Amino acid sequence: MRYSADSLETAAKTILNGFGCSDNEAAIVADHLIRANLSGHDSHGVGMLPMYGQQVEDGNLIPNQTPDFLPVAGAICVVDAKRGFGHRMALLALDHAIETASEHNVAVLGLRNSGHISRAGNYSEYCAAKGFVSLHFVNVWGHPPLVAHFGSCEPGFSTNPVSMGIPVDGKAKPMLDMATSTVAMGKVRVAYNRGEQIPTGWVIDEEGHSTTDPEPIWSRREGALTAFGAHKGSGLGIFVELLAGALAGKETVATGNNIPRGVFNNMLSIVINPAGFDNISDIESRVLEFYQSIKDGKPADGVTEVLMPGEPEERRAADRLDNGIEVDDTTIEQLMTTATTFGVDRESLSKQLKPT
Repeated sequence: MRYSADSLETAAKTILNGFGCSDNEAAIVADHLIRANLSGHDSHGVGMLPMYGQQVEDGNLIPNQTPDFLPVAGAICVVDAKRGFGHRMALLALDHAIETASEHNVAVLGLRNSGHISRAGNYSEYCAAKGFVSLHFVNVWGHPPLVAHFGSCEPGFSTNPVSMGIPVDGKAKPMLDMATSTVAMGKVRVAYNRGEQIPTGWVIDEEGHSTTDPEPIWSRREGALTAFGAHKGSGLGIFVELLAGALAGKETVATGNNIPRGVFNNMLSIVINPAGFDNISDIESRVLEFYQSIKDGKPADGVTEVLMPGEPEERRAADRLDNGIEVDDTTIEQLMTTATTFGVDRESLSKQLKPT
């Protein structure tokens, strides 16, 4: 079934209020999740709410948390999110970093001990809207690793996303947002909920053989996700783990601290004021010149148009705003069950979730 972005966002805010989130926090988290759905990253959309509900129940995700801002050391700033909702914690931390970058033309941010921050691309877009170049590296801890490093059939790190954006006229153009695994685990969840097989190459079984069955890894954590690009993606994923976990945070997957149903993030962000290099309009002109040179390249066989990073998300968002966001019945039922666990009236929520 397809649902309008507005109806999903309203329902998400209702569920988040049920968790105990203030209206402000609920609006920030819901907006982030719907942006993920609109961009085509359903793995990081409203389907995350049942997991968040479990974490709130366990006391591992804390609504309306106040982060600790550690003393700034030159251009380095560190923020302890104290397991607050990562979507709001990350924005508060980035605002802090942007203040530092306004003074030094650069800031290096360590966000640690955060609840799930969801789609990393949102933070590249956020910084670009304020006129800043940004790079973000995120590790995941609190549960055993999910991704097999190159040459191994056992997982050694998690999906460890990377995002980068360069501002042009207040937008991230281009904008890179990717996991260092071939796919995010949430895409396996989406396939499982829909009763679909997964493409060859996403997952290996416990013997290291590729499998198209999402059930063992999603239901029992048997097997592992693959790193993209063999040794190259594996190497990048390892460095993301070190930059975000060992350097900016205090936990890597090797540290342990496995907590039932726990999912926490550390993020290393580099925020750059482009005016420190040159006139901003000149930088934007060079960016657009190169951008268009790639766009004007001859498409390969079977390709109608050369797309830059970030364009597929823009196209999907435009389509889904017009035609609705597809959400499978299993995910809708999971949302309903989670909501009623927190005292949200099921009938009222059903009225908010009317299909388009």
